[in-house]
Amino acid sequence: MNPSIRLLQVMEYLMAKGSTPVKQIDIAKALDISPATLNRIIKTLSERGYILRTSEKYCVRNFRLIRNVPMSESYLSVLDGLMKDITKTYNLAVEAVVVSGFDLLWHSSTQLPNANVTIRAGMGFRRNLYELDALARLYLSRVGWEEINYKFYSGGFFQTGVNMSSISAESAEQIIETARNSDFAYDMDGNHVGVRRFATIIEDEQGNFLHLLSLAEAAVPVNNREQKIAESKLILSNAKALLQSHIKKETTSGNHPLKHEISPPHIG
Repeated sequence: MNPSIRLLQVMEYLMAKGSTPVKQIDIAKALDISPATLNRIIKTLSERGYILRTSEKYCVRNFRLIRNVPMSESYLSVLDGLMKDITKTYNLAVEAVVVSGFDLLWHSSTQLPNANVTIRAGMGFRRNLYELDALARLYLSRVGWEEINYKFYSGGFFQTGVNMSSISAESAEQIIETARNSDFAYDMDGNHVGVRRFATIIEDEQGNFLHLLSLAEAAVPVNNREQKIAESKLILSNAKALLQSHIKKETTSGNHPLKHEISPPHIG
């Protein structure tokens, strides 16, 4: 087997064990790795400081190994194809956004060559969660106000839009809680740089957060606002159904996120 895969197997195994000390012989048996091969891997990880070895020859992990998007290569391929199809069919920029620390992180996006407004948020772009746009509202609604109030400065939230007005903690809580029972959100009038977004949230079979999916375009006036909202909601609803179907298929086949990655949304 590829040595890189063996190394990842060991790190994933230790990650799943958390802070529990583990004997090398148990790792070797569980992963069907020869003691000699495992010893080389453990020695390397120990020398680099990723593993702490006790006097009783137990191994304790000293690292965290979690994917921003805990999905397989197969899922990401489906996601990429879907985003490109939506862009081609509807002439809309599409974004897959994850959460890293206290920031939204743009995992991938499609671009329009002749867009009225340049969308600066591309792959790798980060923006904090204090701006309560459609993306932040959907994610934070799954976190819960108690954790938000503990980890954030609750008086630091502000509205999206041209003015970016500050709002009280009470108003922020109400805005976030309103999104809790919905999987669709939008900012029809756009943000301070003239970009309008419609968003949905993608979750695994247990309802745990995976990523956000959004449509982005110039916030130009439209003839029928309700029709625009309904059309955008339908596009995202169909996209969500396709992605959730693939997630279900992967879960059934056993090719799903690692146990330590399946947890409710968390920040920080």
